[in-house]
Amino acid sequence: MSVLSPKAESLLTTLASQPGVTQQHMAGLRDAITSSPAWVDLSHDSVASTAPVM
Repeated sequence: MSVLSPKAESLLTTLASQPGVTQQHMAGLRDAITSSPAWVDLSHDSVASTAPVM
Protein backbone atom coordinates (compact mmCIF):
# COMPACT_ATOMS: atom_id res chain seq x y z
CA MET A 1 0.00 0.00 0.00
CA SER A 2 1.33 3.43 -0.93
CA VAL A 3 1.41 6.52 1.25
CA LEU A 4 -0.37 9.77 0.39
CA SER A 5 1.25 13.17 0.70
CA PRO A 6 0.26 15.43 3.61
CA LYS A 7 -1.65 17.66 1.19
CA ALA A 8 -3.58 14.70 -0.23
CA GLU A 9 -4.34 13.54 3.32
CA SER A 10 -5.60 17.02 4.14
CA LEU A 11 -7.96 16.96 1.16
CA LEU A 12 -9.31 13.57 2.22
CA THR A 13 -9.86 14.91 5.75
CA THR A 14 -11.78 17.86 4.31
CA LEU A 15 -13.86 15.53 2.16
CA ALA A 16 -14.59 13.28 5.15
CA SER A 17 -16.09 16.21 7.05
CA GLN A 18 -18.69 16.92 4.35
CA PRO A 19 -22.35 16.12 5.07
CA GLY A 20 -23.34 12.66 3.95
CA VAL A 21 -19.80 11.31 3.64
CA THR A 22 -19.40 8.25 5.86
CA GLN A 23 -16.33 6.52 7.23
CA GLN A 24 -17.16 3.63 4.89
CA HIS A 25 -17.03 5.99 1.91
CA MET A 26 -13.67 7.31 3.01
CA ALA A 27 -12.24 3.87 3.75
CA GLY A 28 -13.23 2.70 0.27
CA LEU A 29 -11.80 5.80 -1.37
CA ARG A 30 -8.54 5.62 0.59
CA ASP A 31 -8.17 1.90 -0.20
CA ALA A 32 -8.85 2.50 -3.89
CA ILE A 33 -6.27 5.28 -4.10
CA THR A 34 -3.52 3.74 -1.97
CA SER A 35 -3.78 0.26 -3.49
CA SER A 36 -2.53 1.61 -6.81
CA PRO A 37 0.84 3.36 -7.15
CA ALA A 38 -0.51 5.03 -10.31
CA TRP A 39 -3.46 6.53 -8.37
CA VAL A 40 -1.12 7.71 -5.62
CA ASP A 41 1.09 9.42 -8.20
CA LEU A 42 -1.97 10.96 -9.84
CA SER A 43 -3.26 12.25 -6.50
CA HIS A 44 0.14 13.80 -5.73
CA ASP A 45 0.28 15.44 -9.16
CA SER A 46 -3.29 16.73 -8.78
CA VAL A 47 -2.86 18.25 -5.34
CA ALA A 48 0.45 19.79 -6.32
CA SER A 49 -1.40 21.93 -8.87
CA THR A 50 -4.23 23.05 -6.54
CA ALA A 51 -4.53 26.05 -4.27
CA PRO A 52 -3.72 25.52 -0.58
CA VAL A 53 -6.44 24.02 1.59
CA MET A 54 -7.81 26.44 4.15
